[in-house]
Amino acid sequence: MTLKTLITNLNNPIFLVDASGVLYSQSGFLPAAANTFTFLQSKGPTYLATNNSYHYVNDIICNIKKAGNINLDPKNVISSGHGLAQDSHIASILHNKIVYFVGPDSAKHYVLDAPVKGLTNILNNATAIVLAGIHESDFKTILDKISPIAKENKSLPIICCNKDHYIRVANGLQPVVGHFASQLEDMIGRPLIWFGKPLDNFSLLVKNQLNKHSLTPTKNTLFFDDNLENVVSMQTYLGISGCWIYKTGIFYKENIANLLKKYGKPTYALSSFNLDEAFLVLE
Repeated sequence: MTLKTLITNLNNPIFLVDASGVLYSQSGFLPAAANTFTFLQSKGPTYLATNNSYHYVNDIICNIKKAGNINLDPKNVISSGHGLAQDSHIASILHNKIVYFVGPDSAKHYVLDAPVKGLTNILNNATAIVLAGIHESDFKTILDKISPIAKENKSLPIICCNKDHYIRVANGLQPVVGHFASQLEDMIGRPLIWFGKPLDNFSLLVKNQLNKHSLTPTKNTLFFDDNLENVVSMQTYLGISGCWIYKTGIFYKENIANLLKKYGKPTYALSSFNLDEAFLVLE
């Protein structure tokens, strides 16, 4: 059975689609991905569900329009950056805090949507730290700057709003903010506060967003992601169907049997986000 056949036969479907590794890589949109996304939009409510704290919603919308000619309502973007304002636990931590923000200027809007007192460029003045994006070339400087202050002030909350450790690039994998935030945890000897897939807090964000649109996730809700752990987590927490995209994302070199043993089975598996692809038969 192909993806197109499945989609055509679903009753009242809802579609949730990851971005990097499914729609595109650092080299641009993947073949057939834009056409597949547009087809989904014609069949039911379609959302981008992404660990993305590096780009704010308006940038995400512009990027996929420019690169893939996809028209998407901002309300149909569910980003891990939204957790800063929309997750009740994290929003309560950030309430009235002065935040030292690590990430691009455009992504600061995720913090400014939260109930913060304001932002500061002076780390010693901060009452909270948010990690949204770190370049590989800058990580050592940033971590060496934050770690002594975090060690001294053990009550200083440090939030990372993207659990991704790597994204797929042309020649392999590129480390991103979650990878460096995990290193910071080791340096300071205490856990950070995390938001994003595969955690339940992201699944709850998705559920709440769908509920706002009078939608309820069911088995006819189909979630596409290149990270198998994310797929299994979302399908388990929300009771939906997950589709693992296994060749164009971060696990492209991994043994499939070993991954299934480690993370569990998705409902479906496809080599790429392509309507004409046939599903992999999972043993």
